[in-house]
Amino acid sequence: MRIAQFAAATVALTAAAVVATTGTASAAVEPPGDGWDHTFKASGVVVYVEENGDRISICDTAANGKRAQLDVWIGSDPIYSSVVTKGKGSCVTHSASQGGKYNLPEGKQIVLAFFGNGYDYRAEESFVNDH
Repeated sequence: MRIAQFAAATVALTAAAVVATTGTASAAVEPPGDGWDHTFKASGVVVYVEENGDRISICDTAANGKRAQLDVWIGSDPIYSSVVTKGKGSCVTHSASQGGKYNLPEGKQIVLAFFGNGYDYRAEESFVNDH
């Protein structure tokens, strides 16, 4: 059931992400002064998380012609997607300073589903947003 919900939400959020061009793209992501709180890697993608400021970056790490995508969930509710379309070395970053859906609630478990070599290679990690 959760996989079916995720797939449906991914399609909807991906379409919205393509239409709305928010976020920043760059060749590399600079860590905050004290480094990243979490770094998650999967085939073709790396995700960086800084809980203070709800800063989440996704970077494409493979020259494979496939996009890197990150879906952010709170429980079973999809919050937003980030899609990297510019290829290897490109990143997209969102943070609480953008407001709305990017300002994640404190004390909640945040689930990150991400892939860089096609959906079949999707990884899932989570963290509690406690600072």
